[in-house]
Parts: sequence; C-alpha cells; structure tokens
Amino acid sequence: MKIIPIIALLCSLNTIALNAQEADQKKSTMAPAAVKKAIQWMVNTDPEKRAAAYTTFKQYGDSEGEIYRAALENARDLHEAKLSDLLSNERLNPFEDLEELINELKTERERIFALIHTDFQKKPAEIRKLIDEVEELQKLNKKARKTASKKSDQLDKAAAIIGTALSEIDRELALASGDGADHEILKPKEALKTILEGETYLKLQSHLESIRSETKALTEAHQANNNSKWANATQKNFANYLNEFRSLFALTPYRLEEKLSDASVGHSKDMASLGFFSHTSPVKDKKTPGDRARLAKFQYRWTGENIYMGSSSHISAYDAWFSSDGHRFIMFSKVPNLIGVGPSGRHWTMMTGKK
Repeated sequence: MKIIPIIALLCSLNTIALNAQEADQKKSTMAPAAVKKAIQWMVNTDPEKRAAAYTTFKQYGDSEGEIYRAALENARDLHEAKLSDLLSNERLNPFEDLEELINELKTERERIFALIHTDFQKKPAEIRKLIDEVEELQKLNKKARKTASKKSDQLDKAAAIIGTALSEIDRELALASGDGADHEILKPKEALKTILEGETYLKLQSHLESIRSETKALTEAHQANNNSKWANATQKNFANYLNEFRSLFALTPYRLEEKLSDASVGHSKDMASLGFFSHTSPVKDKKTPGDRARLAKFQYRWTGENIYMGSSSHISAYDAWFSSDGHRFIMFSKVPNLIGVGPSGRHWTMMTGKK
C-alpha cells in the first residue's frame, strides 16, 4: 500500500466536500464545510470527537451513505499517514535499525548455538575460536539490549489510539454497507494489520517485547538468586555468571535450588576428603547423582552433573566446563531451569534439574 502524504489527503477533503455540495443541489443534505470538519474529527486523538464525527454523518440518513463511506476511507488513509510520520520521527521512534539488528542476532544465535553443542573433542584451537564467536555475540546482544531499553511509551500510546480509530472505521464501514450485524469488528491490534505502516509498527513492537522479555527474565533470575539466603557469594556468582551466557541464546535462566545445591556441595566435600574425582561416589547411598539428589530431598528431576577440580574461582570453573564438550552441553541445555552449585575449596560440583 502506498502511503499518501497527509497534505494530499487533507486536500482530498475538499473533493468529498464538493460531492456533498452537488448532492445539496438535489436535496437538502450535509453542508460541505460540515463534511470536511467531520473527517478532520475522525482522525482526532479524542474519542469523543471521533464519535461525534460518525454521529454527524448518521444524522443525515441514507442519502449520505456514499459520501460517508468515502469519508471513512479517507480518514483511514489519514491515520496511516499519521502513523508513517510517527515512525519516521527519530525522537519518538529511536529503533530504526532494530529489525536489522534483531535479524542478525537471531541468525548468529542459531549458528553459534549449534557450535556450542558441537563435539570438538576438546581441541584448543576449536575451543578458542568458539570463545571468540561467543564474545562477538555478546557485543551484538548488548547492542540489541541497549537499543530496546530506549523509551517507546509515546509511540505506543499514539499507535494504540490509531488502532482504536481504525477499529471504529472498520465498524462504521460495515454499518454503512449494511453488514454490521454479521461483521466481526476488528480489535485495535488486528485493525493495525490492515495498513502497511501498522504492520511495520507491530513488527517493531514484537522485536522490542522479545528483547525486553529476555532482559526481564535475566534480571528476575539474578534477583531471585541473590535473595537466596542459604546460598553463599560463590554459588550466587557462578549461577549469575552462567545465566549471562545462557541469555545470549535466549535460554531459560537458571534459578538456584537449595536441595540440589546441598547434594552438589556434599559431593564436592566427599571428593576433597576422600581423594577421588568421579561422578561415581564410594560413599554408601551416594553412588550416583540421582542417589545424591534423592538423599538431599530434591523434589524434582535432576538432569545433569558437572565436576571440576583446580580453583576456587567461579570463573575458572565455568571456563573449564565450557572448554569440555560434554560439560558445555549440560551448561547450555534447553531442558533444565534449576541449578545446584556446590563449591568446596578447589572442588566443584554443578547439578541441573527441571521443575
């Protein structure tokens, strides 16, 4: 649909008004000036003025049907032109490059996520290349978040008004054509889809909601983890650090789980005190990760376990697991939403679970 400039549309009001004047010569009818004024009120932000415009035409009966339909269609074009002006206003719409950015982000996420789950057999060169890929994705994701953090309140409010007005026009056109009784009136968002600029706005809104939703989920997970009174700083730091990387791929952020963490801490302590390094424990009733989760009274399903020995740093533990294919797969699994973090000196155990 080609956007007609607002000035040209306003000029076309005169044409409709002249049609009303010709009708006036045959029969007493609506004054041309009233027609022009009514159409202007149809694109007003005040719903009462729009309602008054529709009523004005109806007061003149069926003789105005043709003129009324033309006026409604003209008003619809005016609304589209208004939305076009809003979208091109850099102050109200600072998201001009967002669609291109989102498309690039989506493509890179899918490509690098496949690499995340590729078995490189721990080859240093391949792992280093993967780390570089993730760092570039971080930059791209940060740019998308920064763009999405800009305010869109005024644009959203103006677009909502236009959507409501378009819904009203859809209703009035149906009534004017005699289809009102059987016609399902479009809701404002559906009405916006009937115009090109409306589709453009809705696509923009969808992109913003997606990025903002991801940011919100990450923030809420951080807050929940930090508010876990039973967890120590190292446990919180690891969970939040891993979640930052999971968010690059729009994965559900992990929530720290106390019982799963108890099982993890217990296994790390056992490895340190008994001098073994294995997923299989020599301790009675703690042989497997499942045994340890049940003994700790974890109520949900455990899904994976990582172990590490070498440093008390949460970043060192993450880096070691990221560089090991199977361990990386567990950290970036789509299935789990709970995490147990169990540091004990230089020993670490991490368990994942699904609630």
